[in-house]
Amino acid sequence: MAKKTDIHAVELVRRIRDQQAEMLEEKSNEEIIEFFHKAGEASGKHARTKRAEKHMQSTENRLRHG
Repeated sequence: MAKKTDIHAVELVRRIRDQQAEMLEEKSNEEIIEFFHKAGEASGKHARTKRAEKHMQSTENRLRHG
């Protein structure tokens, strides 16, 4: 049987929030907005890369298996 993994999402999100608050505590509103804007761009780029990789893999599988 597969080993069960407990995920404590609330604690994880709180830890991330607290780390971000500490990093941004001395920043202006504009700097805070820029921080989250860049994070959003990076996340979107990562998602697009993953979709492209998945598409390439499925195309390769179709070509291999006719």
